[in-house]
Amino acid sequence: MKHAVARLAAHGLGAMLVLPLLLLLILSLTRVWRYPALWPDSWQFDQWRALLAHGSVLLHAALRSLALALAVALAATSAGFLTSRVLARQNCGAQWLALALLPAAIPPVIYALSLGQVYAALGLSGSYGGVLLAQMPFAYAYAVLLCRGYWTRDTLALGALAHALGARPAQVAWRVHGPLARGLLAVCVFQTALISWFDFALVRFIGAGQVETLTLKVFDYLGAGDLRQASAAALLLLAPPCTALLVNPRLLWPALAVRAAP
Repeated sequence: MKHAVARLAAHGLGAMLVLPLLLLLILSLTRVWRYPALWPDSWQFDQWRALLAHGSVLLHAALRSLALALAVALAATSAGFLTSRVLARQNCGAQWLALALLPAAIPPVIYALSLGQVYAALGLSGSYGGVLLAQMPFAYAYAVLLCRGYWTRDTLALGALAHALGARPAQVAWRVHGPLARGLLAVCVFQTALISWFDFALVRFIGAGQVETLTLKVFDYLGAGDLRQASAAALLLLAPPCTALLVNPRLLWPALAVRAAP
């Protein structure tokens, strides 16, 4: 009985995840779908041809979003990993950890509205650099939270042992902690990239209409009432993270990533 209930719950969860994607796909391919019809009356592929065409606005927005997300993820993961290492060695690490995690308690909209004038005064408003700097505190706080679990007594002792045997700090980082934390760092890069990839508020306010990302284009199409193009853009927005999770499901589970590290 328990196995049947668990199987039913798993199928229900799978349906909840798949059905919205299926609806988006149908909306992106339909030409006419009038209420109360349960199925579209006709189909078209114009929006997908436009999406895949060379010089497509959506394709360029996707590439810019990907570059921005990777830049934020790599910078935040590097800074978060180093910060978590310092915090693990401090006697008052809890207070410093709370300070490092403070950006996670601030809603992005409030942050953007509060510091929007500062970014404008510094000439960063309306630029990709400004959006990157605005997204960094949130990605950095999440990276610190993810990476802090790596620094246990065992990992610290292993690094100290390698240093005592004559390894330089760079060698300890590259040959000891690098292989051990590889799985966790991959998770951290993926998770912090998602913060930038799906961000709307900071791009909208700090970008000031000059920075076009894929998330912004989805909302633009929705605002214009073009559900077909919005559905195609939404599927394009979901494609990279879904593909990454299909290739490596451990990207969702930092604990599994640490356990699976060599």
